[in-house]
Amino acid sequence: MTRNPGARTRAATPGDDPGVGRAAAGDRPGTRSARERNTRGAAAPPGTAAPGTTVRNVALVGDSGAGKTTLVECLLAVAGAIPRAGSVGAGTTVSDFDDSERRQQRSVNLTVAPCLVDGASGTVKINFIDTPGYADFVGDLRAGLRAADAALFVVSAVDGVDDATRLLWEECAAVGMPRAIVVTKLDSPRADFEQAVAGCQEAFGAGVMPLYLPLARPAEDSPVPGLVGLLSGTVFEYAGGVRSPREALDEESGLRDDARNALIEAIIAESEDESLMDRYLAGEQIDVGTLISDLEAAVAHASFHPVLAACALDGLGSAEILEVVTDGFPSPQEHVLPELTRPDGSRGPALAGADPDGPLLAEVVKTTTDPYVGRLSLVRVFSGTLRSDVAVHVSGHGRAASGHPDHDEDEKIGALAA
Repeated sequence: MTRNPGARTRAATPGDDPGVGRAAAGDRPGTRSARERNTRGAAAPPGTAAPGTTVRNVALVGDSGAGKTTLVECLLAVAGAIPRAGSVGAGTTVSDFDDSERRQQRSVNLTVAPCLVDGASGTVKINFIDTPGYADFVGDLRAGLRAADAALFVVSAVDGVDDATRLLWEECAAVGMPRAIVVTKLDSPRADFEQAVAGCQEAFGAGVMPLYLPLARPAEDSPVPGLVGLLSGTVFEYAGGVRSPREALDEESGLRDDARNALIEAIIAESEDESLMDRYLAGEQIDVGTLISDLEAAVAHASFHPVLAACALDGLGSAEILEVVTDGFPSPQEHVLPELTRPDGSRGPALAGADPDGPLLAEVVKTTTDPYVGRLSLVRVFSGTLRSDVAVHVSGHGRAASGHPDHDEDEKIGALAA
């Protein structure tokens, strides 16, 4: 695109835009959490997003080593949320803040990294939810999916799709979660974008189509020079990490012809305009703006899954990923609310919509203890508004068999960080 899981919920007392936030109990003034100390002073915009700002809650999932944390770091840097991208090897990333993560050089915790991005309809706040890739930490992974409205599946251009990622895709499909795919590590000598796309199509099924193709590298040890947009025909060069658009050369246009036709046909097949396919088959040139609008609708409805190309180390594909997230993924207001669990344990229908002025319906996704802050909870707000210094009712039922006894209690919310 180019323009110039069925969660268990906690009901609470009635109460800005529903999204992901952190609530701390027993905060000590003048202290900062480990995550906040690791952001080099500019991890995310402070406070909530400006009035009128929309929200995207996006989980990054995939095999360990596929490059999820490095990709998040690149996206934060491109969005201006941090002054420069950190390194997993050096232990300077925003997501891997824990000592064990720095030592092992892999994610073991679920982490939320927010940023603000200008989209087609205004400023959008994106909450990137970085999840662990190892099966040992599947609890945090599934918690991240419960908190998200969409998912970015990160697939290595070297290693392809593993069985665990296939299962995660099926879980997301079962609840109708919108998904896109990012093929990473294109700078590797063994990288094969076409093979990676073919593997994704075989593993994930219909609706998986690339939006951009990487340009050929002039030498094996050279970086990928840029991407060509299949719909627009524009080439985006990334020399020196700076994105520069230009018209495609003849040989570059030829590179995209077959892929472009397949993409257009796939988008038209998902269009609500039934006459569009007849017009296309009759030889009519379909307006690119119409195709993009139908593409965005299909992505939001989880019937089409764009494949994007990226090399996080030099920023390749970062702007294209942010564009798909802001303009193609749904906001929390478009997310189907989960079934309500009442304080007495009975089940009820979901609320009508994500109304900030409606009753508070939220789920505590994860709770940790920080030596500087105290108890720190990650909360997904589905409806209503969570406010500090307000007592809420927290209940949990139906998981006694798995070691989580039923409970009902009132708790006072401490400091909040959006």
